[in-house]
Amino acid sequence: MAVVVAFVVGILSGGVAIAFLLSTPANVPLFTFSVQNALLVWLTENSRLIGATGLALLMSFGILAVINNVQEIINMRLSLREKALCMDSTCR
Repeated sequence: MAVVVAFVVGILSGGVAIAFLLSTPANVPLFTFSVQNALLVWLTENSRLIGATGLALLMSFGILAVINNVQEIINMRLSLREKALCMDSTCR
């Protein structure tokens, strides 16, 4: 079940990333620097790709965190159910 949820959320987050890329004009960088350092010029030229990659990484981290929390809740429920069954009967 968690894999299906991760797949669906991945598809949706991919759509959000594509919408993010297409929402801004292609020739306008997301951020600029007033310095003409080679590294900063490269960052300015590739700011859309860097922004999309950062957004994808954050969404992936969020998906993994949600799936981890869901699995942890399911495991806690199962352990509580086992403890409750053990208290009802004489299990040692």
